[in-house]
Amino acid sequence: MKYKGKNGAVTIIGENVLPVKVCDIKNGRPKVKRSETEDYYEFILIYSLFHRVKKIYDKKTLKEIK
Repeated sequence: MKYKGKNGAVTIIGENVLPVKVCDIKNGRPKVKRSETEDYYEFILIYSLFHRVKKIYDKKTLKEIK
């Protein structure tokens, strides 16, 4: 599994699955913190001091977990 931030977007690239775009980056926003566990990838997108979005993706399928 690779994590790629290029062309103003954060993308997860996996083996035998299509790449998944996590978010777009415009004017340096959002700042992205990434963590990884056995089962999933977690991204915390920080737009401002009061606006944060948490996204969790399954490692095997790269589908977002709600």
